[in-house]
Amino acid sequence: MSKTLNQLFTKIIQLNEIGEDSPYTFSDPDGVRSGKSGWSFGAVQFDTKNNDAAIKCLIECGFTKEEIEGVVNQTIDVKPLEKKLKAGASIIDSYCERQLQYCLDGAGNFVVKYCLSILDSGGLLAIADYWNQYGSMGYGAGAWLRSLNRPITAEDILTFKLEHTKYGREHPKDCKRRYNNLIKVTKENV
Repeated sequence: MSKTLNQLFTKIIQLNEIGEDSPYTFSDPDGVRSGKSGWSFGAVQFDTKNNDAAIKCLIECGFTKEEIEGVVNQTIDVKPLEKKLKAGASIIDSYCERQLQYCLDGAGNFVVKYCLSILDSGGLLAIADYWNQYGSMGYGAGAWLRSLNRPITAEDILTFKLEHTKYGREHPKDCKRRYNNLIKVTKENV
């Protein structure tokens, strides 16, 4: 992947995951402290309850076992711990870069596996964003996209999310927000 594609994807993910907020603060990914997620951090919003890389990153940033437990279970005041996140900025950035590359590689491999044609970088970036949000794309997505019998666009990925995923049906505004961020970033950099 070209450096430009990586830079575009980084901007897209930052807008989609944290907007203008700092990646070196904690946030609640589900917004309600439901217990399904721990506190999240970084540009890619590593969910401490559901992502082993998040825990490894916090360990490298110097968090104690007790602090990590409190972050994962959302039972600790995280504001004082944000100093450690800021101090570990280069470590967090490194983990985020690896996650973003994983998503871009996953998108590329998905396209090859299902013999898909992509209209432009927006289509590939939309697949990578899907990969970041959901963890992968499977047979159902591949078969549906292939059945279109034409080059895939970012809008096709949005349509798939809205029509074929539980999250898309329950949260169409968020899916459209992510799509609009992607379109904005790709148009600004054409």
